[in-house]
Amino acid sequence: MPPRALQLVLAGVVCCGLAGRASASPQASSAQATQATQAAKPTPAAQPSQALKPASPLFGPNWGGQVTDAVPPPGPASTATLASLGSDRLRISVDFLAGYGFDGANAPLGFEQQGRVAYAIFMARGVLSPRFSYVVSMNPVNEIDPLPGCGAAGFFFPNDPKFLYGPNTTIDCQPSNGDRRVDSYRSVALDMTPQQGALREAYFDVKTPVRIRFGRTRLPIGFDWQEAGSFSAKDATRIQRIDTRTSFGALFSYVKTRPGHDRPLFTGTVGAYAPAGNRYLDYNYYYFNDSSLNANSSPSYLGTASVVPIDAVEVRVAYQHGTTGSKVERLPSYWASKRNDDALVLSVAVRPTKFLRIFLEKANYTWGPTTTSAEMLGVDPTPIHKNGYYVTGEVWWPVKSTLTIGGSVSVERVDRADSLVRYAVEQGLFGVEPGRRDGMTVVRGYVDFSQFVRFGVYKVWDDNPYPWLSGIWPVSGPQAFTGKVTNTWGMMVRLLVK
Repeated sequence: MPPRALQLVLAGVVCCGLAGRASASPQASSAQATQATQAAKPTPAAQPSQALKPASPLFGPNWGGQVTDAVPPPGPASTATLASLGSDRLRISVDFLAGYGFDGANAPLGFEQQGRVAYAIFMARGVLSPRFSYVVSMNPVNEIDPLPGCGAAGFFFPNDPKFLYGPNTTIDCQPSNGDRRVDSYRSVALDMTPQQGALREAYFDVKTPVRIRFGRTRLPIGFDWQEAGSFSAKDATRIQRIDTRTSFGALFSYVKTRPGHDRPLFTGTVGAYAPAGNRYLDYNYYYFNDSSLNANSSPSYLGTASVVPIDAVEVRVAYQHGTTGSKVERLPSYWASKRNDDALVLSVAVRPTKFLRIFLEKANYTWGPTTTSAEMLGVDPTPIHKNGYYVTGEVWWPVKSTLTIGGSVSVERVDRADSLVRYAVEQGLFGVEPGRRDGMTVVRGYVDFSQFVRFGVYKVWDDNPYPWLSGIWPVSGPQAFTGKVTNTWGMMVRLLVK
């Protein structure tokens, strides 16, 4: 990564921290933990546009996360916005993202350059009363989960059913995409939000002294990837990918407002939800069952807090305690077991000037088989700790009222620590050693046309210490442990109508 580029973006600014995952409309607050608590109260038509000004330091020039929360309806259309589609009780939104680019991880068989639709989200949301609001979000593009791989001579594929569950397994490989939808290091998807089939989110909000959200919703863990300036799964940091979670459950929030300010002084949220998690991230393939299915009787738990001491700074913390998978005594397997799924994520967002914002996120994850699962399987019961951070700096300039240009730089370092790496170390496979780190440097540029269309380009310098663990490089033969770099580049376009 060009160090000069990062210096230009971050010059004169020193900050640290982390902010929770959010989903926001371009004119609403981008913090989901806060929005989860703000079940909309109808307001007079002349007021909402002022009430929803982007005062949060998380907020960029036009774009936050995806439009996934019921918020007070926008005011009348102006020259800078499209007319809202629907009434207060039913508003229709469309969020479309597509891209074309190069991914060195898919170079085998010549699939490194692809053009794909990341998502095409159709959302219905509305305010039914001063206390009740709802969201239903559908996306027919759902290709983030790994598939059973067929493998190739000289390569190791961690998603090969015969490697995972023995030569007599009844799980068939899928030749169409199984060798490209392998894990988080080798995938074709531009999206990274887990879904229940085509259903992305569906929940209702109840506004009481303690705000309640119930249904399938995103979890406010870490920065939302688009909120923090990323375009797609190809340029998002690994921490952002890990923290992108949805589940079925309930969130309870308390909000302390500040007179004269758009952002609350304090928001606290606790929740309980089905512990499906993103089990594939820790190579818990679980016989390739639907990842939205809950395989454990105990829920996962979440506690988050957000503090806005001044309008230019927001500090958040999120802690999750839970598990994924289950201890299956009838079919014992390291690759289908009960795993730890704890996370501690600390965030700070700082907006020192009108056209500059900085994010820093520090994350600590606890993975690996639980004690009881490890004892049944006869493996090391010591939890796996995966720690890391990333920092993003973004600048932009409004050329005119309907045209904004901008760019960002992200730098990430995170441990390459997971159940596959531990297995390879214990078995002495492929020269894998503990203590290595993933590295990533991303440079992005974009042009916003009003608040409806964003065109962006990106370049990623990727440092994956073990590309051969994902079927990217061969493990035998004359070219063993060598291959194309796993860097990526591309372009994308996003259309948002709300």
